[in-house]
Amino acid sequence: MAIRIKEQSAWRSQVLVIKALLQRELITRFGKYKLGAIWILIDPLVSVIVLGIMLGPFLGRSSGVVPYPFFLLCGFMLLSMLTGPINSGLSAISANQGLLVFKKVQAIDPFIARFIFLLLTNSAALIVFCIIAYWLGVVISLNHLPEAITCVILTWVIGSGLGLQLGVACLKFTELEKVIQYIQRPLLFVSAVLYPIDAIPPEIRKYLLYNPLVHTIECLRMALFPSYVVESVNLYYPAAWALIVSALGLMTYRNNRHFLTQR
Repeated sequence: MAIRIKEQSAWRSQVLVIKALLQRELITRFGKYKLGAIWILIDPLVSVIVLGIMLGPFLGRSSGVVPYPFFLLCGFMLLSMLTGPINSGLSAISANQGLLVFKKVQAIDPFIARFIFLLLTNSAALIVFCIIAYWLGVVISLNHLPEAITCVILTWVIGSGLGLQLGVACLKFTELEKVIQYIQRPLLFVSAVLYPIDAIPPEIRKYLLYNPLVHTIECLRMALFPSYVVESVNLYYPAAWALIVSALGLMTYRNNRHFLTQR
């Protein structure tokens, strides 16, 4: 008598594959360290401590009543939410090339798994830092929690869309990876991570506002810290970026999906 194996839907199979890839990412990223996932908190915290010591005396007053370390943390977490998917997307296929021989593993699955992994880890780190800030007596409001979540999601979607596009492009043009690394370096200084955008002269500010990360970072600060107010930012502009960039990313993948699996 033949044994019937229950067939799973394509959606169910993809969910299982992504779940397995997420577990693989967790082991790969943190399995070799004794502190494990605590490095999710240590990395941004070290950056904040170093920059806080260096720039705090000069820029600390510009953050208003928001303590400068937590002012910086908001910027760093969203900067990581943007650059993390981009950097992960560059090596998503090459790091999982051996898994693509399996029929159920699609070329887009490593991208999705890495992007979701970064969303979960960075969001968890941001929540922990908010709890620490509240415990230390910093006034944090949850009245605008939907706006704060929107800021995180929009930044992540923009980073994921760019990561998908650039991940495919780097497989065709390997030198592009070096160029992308150089382009990312000025983001720390042009994305309002270190300073409030209203502290910049208007003639320079109007150019910085073309950066969607400026809008999401400043809107996140306003959502979490009720006393922090910025007039020149909104979430409509980064939402348009997220829609366009994610659509271009999916289109880029669809047009190159056979190239990715036949390498």
